[in-house]
Amino acid sequence: MPANSRFDDFLAGLTPRFFRLLFTALFIGLLGGLAADYIAMPLAWMMGPMLATFIVALMRLPMAIPMKFRAVILGVIGVFLGGSFTPDTFDHAARWPASMIAVLLYVPVITAIVTWFYAKIARLDPATALFSATPGGLTPMVVLGAASGGNEQEIALTQGLRVLLLVMSAPMIVLMITGVVANSHGDGDAVIMTLNEGLLTAACALVTILVFRRLRVPAAEMTGAMLASATLHISGVVEGNLPEWLMDGSLLILGSAIGSRFAGVKLSFLIRLSGYAILATIVILGFTGLVSYGVSVWLDLNFMAVLLAFAPGGVAEMSLIALALNIEPSFVAFHHIVRIFEIVLFAPMLAKWLQNRHLRKTLQNSD
Repeated sequence: MPANSRFDDFLAGLTPRFFRLLFTALFIGLLGGLAADYIAMPLAWMMGPMLATFIVALMRLPMAIPMKFRAVILGVIGVFLGGSFTPDTFDHAARWPASMIAVLLYVPVITAIVTWFYAKIARLDPATALFSATPGGLTPMVVLGAASGGNEQEIALTQGLRVLLLVMSAPMIVLMITGVVANSHGDGDAVIMTLNEGLLTAACALVTILVFRRLRVPAAEMTGAMLASATLHISGVVEGNLPEWLMDGSLLILGSAIGSRFAGVKLSFLIRLSGYAILATIVILGFTGLVSYGVSVWLDLNFMAVLLAFAPGGVAEMSLIALALNIEPSFVAFHHIVRIFEIVLFAPMLAKWLQNRHLRKTLQNSD
């Protein structure tokens, strides 16, 4: 599609309804963030907006955080993540290939376990069970699942609940294990990048993102910005990082985006699947905890870093939690990117196989 056509489509999407849905979600998220920050809730600026928008969404109030808006935030998160890279990162990275191989093995195993659970216990059809269980992005899993004959509403709901429950659980688990309250504030003495550093970082990030988009790299906005920022920080060209309020704003938008996904969902439909989703999340956390402990002992890595790296929440959400906790965010982000790469490669193949299977069954039934 020509660039002018894409730009025209973008402008056409900026309707009054677009801004009404966006501002509603952000306003409710802001109220939730302020309340959560007041009571010192762990990871307040993500948890508060997420819970507030989730509760209001169940009241059928229309709201949404459009994907095109979220893309900008992914770029900001990528810059933050890149700022966590130092020359010392490469000393620790010598052990990453082994843990990345462990992630590649972990993904199909946890997918198989949860698929069995959804198919046998929740009684979902095979395509719906598989794409509900695959820990990839919500939108591609819904599209692929629907093309394979699955129920897209059930896939969207179970995928959304997985991310919601895992993001809610992670700070609580960290608090129980370490006694550390997750918040969005890192080192109070952190150096803030200058205006010139910020402009240079933004320009390099934009160029890298555009290249990554052309190459169809998964989560191009975040990975491209992270690579650009990491290169500038490791080389010493840029020393500071973005201001803390941008971190809080990113958490607010991501939390609001997760909660507002449930706008318009019927309560009866949610109740029917939420019990199974909660049980599936317990299974995921239990299995992930065992694998993470084994990998951390085997490779002498930080257990919490491995747990955040393996927990199949959203790549941006889990990376932000690692940033907020200052638990090896570069390690966590890289492992989630590896997970997404694997799913992007193999999910379409599974979808094609299930699609052919579904077509054969349809033809047999018509005979």
